[in-house]
Amino acid sequence: MTTTNETRARKHVFPPPMERHYRVQHGRVQTRSLEAHIVDHCNLTCAECCSLSPLLPEWYAQPDALANDLRMAAKVLQPGVFKLVGGEPLLHPAIVDIVGCVRATGIAPMVSVTTNGLKLGDMADAFWQAVDALTISLYPKPRLAPDLVAHIESQAARFDVRLNWKVQDTFTVMNRAQPSTDRAEAQRIYHDCWIRERCHMVRDGMFYTCTRPAHFHTLFKGTQDFRGDGLALREDAGMLDAMLAYLQRETPLEACLHCHGGSAPQAPHRVLKRIEVETLKAFYP
Repeated sequence: MTTTNETRARKHVFPPPMERHYRVQHGRVQTRSLEAHIVDHCNLTCAECCSLSPLLPEWYAQPDALANDLRMAAKVLQPGVFKLVGGEPLLHPAIVDIVGCVRATGIAPMVSVTTNGLKLGDMADAFWQAVDALTISLYPKPRLAPDLVAHIESQAARFDVRLNWKVQDTFTVMNRAQPSTDRAEAQRIYHDCWIRERCHMVRDGMFYTCTRPAHFHTLFKGTQDFRGDGLALREDAGMLDAMLAYLQRETPLEACLHCHGGSAPQAPHRVLKRIEVETLKAFYP
């Protein structure tokens, strides 16, 4: 198991290297990771949240629906790790059941949860028994209390959970005040964006090479349809070829017109005030 000092010394390369060569083994495309956002809301309101959580309504994934999506995805995909993300995934009251459903599909050898860590002190032993790894985002504010950090490290050692402490003192400025109409710019954004390789996502029967379309679809409340940015999961014999073609596409997503992409400039992390959140929400339906 990785020690605390080794884990904290680990450096995250940003922007991460591109990984656009997809190998097929035993009929499944080998990918770095796959994720599901099991809640849309969060207990923080971070500016430039890539999941748009401060602007989205409270929402919880249904374990059976997620399991059905993953059973179809597992026929053609073999990610190295499956990530439960949010919003703040620890807000989901059935997170232990969800981990069990994910593991039963055989989608990946490791199940990880990405969290801000604030609720880890409230999690029962059953949670720690269920997960393989945690990625904990460390924000300048609010900081995790020393006694909570000690509890997390103790529980991780007790249940052999791998910890990845991820310092998150800057956020990528991806959100646009107004959508672009420049498709040549969208092409450049899509070509240079690392998110399309490292943030594959399943949601409501769809596979997305990027998390943004699904969240934009929710944000715009159906006035714009971003589901065309994804690939419908199905069980027919052509699904493997369809998945490879989708992963290797060079056509930008409609979501790219609403996003500056993963290679956009960085800004210091900060938490939005309530009035700022309400002002931002007013731009959308």
